[in-house]
Amino acid sequence: MTLFTNQYFHNGVWGNLHNKSVKPIVEISDASLTNKGLSFTIFRVEGADVYGSFLIGIELKDKEGNIVINKSGSELSMFPETNISNYYVAKVTPGKHSLVIPLGSKAVLTIDDERLHALEKGEYKLTLTDISGITWSQLIIY
Repeated sequence: MTLFTNQYFHNGVWGNLHNKSVKPIVEISDASLTNKGLSFTIFRVEGADVYGSFLIGIELKDKEGNIVINKSGSELSMFPETNISNYYVAKVTPGKHSLVIPLGSKAVLTIDDERLHALEKGEYKLTLTDISGITWSQLIIY
């Protein structure tokens, strides 16, 4: 039974291993722009439970691909905890080199940046980057 489930769910005995718990998956929802800033909800739904997803980039681009804001890992390691509203016991927190998103955590992140105060109406693309290179994106209509 163990070999069957290993093969069926993870293709682990014969074929290429596809273990869903290896790569983190973060869902983005409720992304919005206002004249006060950027706000979005992140929810870590899959990945290894022994360590968090390490968010090393938050980028917002306009419709033409121009970068509006680009937060690096070092900036995210100093992300103000007052701008993180956690839902559950597993909490999104600033880490040593990034923003740490543990498995099962859900939080609203708010970014207040002067460049966001005078944005024109239109389409924007929010992209989050994990240390593994995985990215997640959300389209925002402002």
